[in-house]
Amino acid sequence: MRIELRITSGARAGARETFDKSVIAIGRHPLNDLRLDTEKDLDVSGRHAELRVVGNTATLRDVGSSNGTTVNGQPLVGERALFDGDMIGLGGAAGASFSFHVLADAVIAATTADAVAAPAAAPSPAPSPAPSPAPSPAPRSDAKPKRDTTARIAEAVEAQTGKMRRVLYAFGVGVMVVVLGLAWMSRQNAAADRAIIDALMLQLQDQNSAIAALRGSAGARGLTDEVGRIRAERDSLVRALRTSGNTQAITGRIAELSQRQNAAGAVSKVDYEKIGEENTRAIAFIVVQHGDMIEGGSGFGVTRDGIIVTNRHVVEDPAGGVSKLAVQFHGTGKWLPARLLKVSTSDDLAFIKIEAPGAYPTVTGISASGSVRAGAPIAIVGYPLGNETAGMGGSIDTLTARATLTVGIVSKSVPDILQVDAFVAHGSSGSPVFNQRGLVVGVVYGGPTEAAGRIVYSVPSDRLIAQLPGEVGGAVKP
Repeated sequence: MRIELRITSGARAGARETFDKSVIAIGRHPLNDLRLDTEKDLDVSGRHAELRVVGNTATLRDVGSSNGTTVNGQPLVGERALFDGDMIGLGGAAGASFSFHVLADAVIAATTADAVAAPAAAPSPAPSPAPSPAPSPAPRSDAKPKRDTTARIAEAVEAQTGKMRRVLYAFGVGVMVVVLGLAWMSRQNAAADRAIIDALMLQLQDQNSAIAALRGSAGARGLTDEVGRIRAERDSLVRALRTSGNTQAITGRIAELSQRQNAAGAVSKVDYEKIGEENTRAIAFIVVQHGDMIEGGSGFGVTRDGIIVTNRHVVEDPAGGVSKLAVQFHGTGKWLPARLLKVSTSDDLAFIKIEAPGAYPTVTGISASGSVRAGAPIAIVGYPLGNETAGMGGSIDTLTARATLTVGIVSKSVPDILQVDAFVAHGSSGSPVFNQRGLVVGVVYGGPTEAAGRIVYSVPSDRLIAQLPGEVGGAVKP
């Protein structure tokens, strides 16, 4: 059914948006379907809530927002059905609200279960048939040819990281000015202190404008988030100086800020264009059917004959079974039946195998994660939000999967977990984490809901290497 969401409060009050899709993501992040203002609706989380439409029923659930969700003034707990005219509130006083309206009673004719309909019978002992691709409409002869997504990713990353280098160099100058200002202010009277701080604030305005222009960058989202946090910390230091002038209390914070800036600078120097060119073709969009439920995730090819690494929770239902399984590599538009090959008993890892013989794309290689340290730059390539971004909202049985590249830094490295600061969402599970050499050092499996996709947990590659099937040994690189 078609629905209309009418924003009644917040920065976008008065706006109306109509949707005719099964999953509607709501929040301040640019990848959401109903996007709230990133600067003003501060009580709304990056990914706040999710509205699902199945047949003639619409349900709403909070996806771990910081400030909660209400329906008709009542706190939302779990999942709740919506009815025409219901009022939904996001966050508190600095949040937003909207009303839910049904525009038509038409039932969506095709469900995503068709995406994995069984192919024509073949004399094969494979466990269960997997979906065959639906024919895509022939391109118009006068249509302009589309560039490969890898090329568009490369251009976007190059443009964004070039801006970031300039901004980060400006950060260095800004931090040095703050440090020199502190030394000077320690020897001056209160009136002179206020004058120099005002001068510093004026000097930071141009830098703040440049940083604001980077917000929402799809090509380098992880670094953009870190740039925003560096700016917020620097502004907090300046406010502390203006209110107390206690330079000793904030000396340690200035040193920590400088270290974070250096780490962000390292991210901006990585050749993400090369990482994308060498690995994106091997990133697989995985679709699994458990009874009547359809689930999606990410994975990556590690052998030419079609072995793919993903998460255990992507391919297994809670009972440990899977009925149908299919994969599609980036940019191919072709669904390939697959089967479960091996499941880890100790880590969230699984290995699947494409049924049809052939030569399939693989990542550059897998590297040991033992030498990875906090502050190291990384890239993640996968399908955050599933087919909502892989096919840009298209039907799952006709989409051509397009992977998304995001960047960030390692925030913690221990034997059992590689934690990174980057952006992921549902659908990212099974995505590879690449180091600056373009080698896999981790496999994304989740993160705390309250982190809104910005603290990411992954299985370290050392644990992956220890469980690789024998024929995958050649994928390990020094």
